Amino acid sequence: MKSIFTGSIHNENSRKQADLILVVLASQSVRAVIDTGPDGLCNILVPDDDVFKARQQLKKYTRENKMASGPPSHVPAGIFFSPSALALAFFLAAIHYIITTRGLHKQAILNFGSSSYYLGQGQSFRAVTALFLHSDTEHVLGNMAGILVLAGPLLRVTGYGQGLLLLLAAGTAGNLISESFGRDLRLSIGASTAVMAAAGLLGARRMTIGTEPCHSTFPKLKGLAPFAAAATLTAMFSHGENTDVSAHLFGFLAGTGIGLCYYPLSAPLSSPVMGRISFGIVLAILCTAFIQGVLTFLPG
Repeated sequence: MKSIFTGSIHNENSRKQADLILVVLASQSVRAVIDTGPDGLCNILVPDDDVFKARQQLKKYTRENKMASGPPSHVPAGIFFSPSALALAFFLAAIHYIITTRGLHKQAILNFGSSSYYLGQGQSFRAVTALFLHSDTEHVLGNMAGILVLAGPLLRVTGYGQGLLLLLAAGTAGNLISESFGRDLRLSIGASTAVMAAAGLLGARRMTIGTEPCHSTFPKLKGLAPFAAAATLTAMFSHGENTDVSAHLFGFLAGTGIGLCYYPLSAPLSSPVMGRISFGIVLAILCTAFIQGVLTFLPG
């Protein structure tokens, strides 16, 4: 059973809303039970298989009756804190610390940095591994902050597994697209491409939220406001002497494009099981990229 509504029995509006939700679900043959805790909180629970149907019916009822408010959104209160984002930020710091203290920094950048020339030679793993390398402490600290501020909310609202997979896919795509326009040995590194991809993914989620699967996924004009806000944020962070502006731009655009495709169809993919599967895919991609890179430079 999964909760689709949480309210307080001591609040009259919450009680009325809970009663209304139970009536709507009963009219659609969706089995629901109400669970009241000792702290006065009540939860409306439905079977896992009926969660998607229940939420769709409540959205439909809200839309048809032009209700002022519907069931509360399942966005955590501590939206800007994500344990997964914190772990990812410290993972970036750990990689930088290890390769720096062991004298492997320059060699790691040479072997695993993203470059149009090396990508053209078939070393596609560089588009992934470059996201985890940084030029100096200031560089890694800046991207750690970006991960916490932008990737944190993304992982909270999307799910840690699904969010990490989207982030990795968009960041990798941003590197691939950016480097496809060059024909040189210039090496590009840093998680900033993935950070800008997070901005694009958040904007795409806001544009498509509430969109029915049977409707067009192209946002209405007023839905472009989140895109404009995310693009402005990207532009603010895409300047400086050592900043790869093209990687930022294409990371943002890749995140937006992937998000516009994913979020309208995300309801069946938002389960905890899919989260674990997505996280497993992320680990498999990272391990494969690293092993491929190591094998590429082994003698013989």
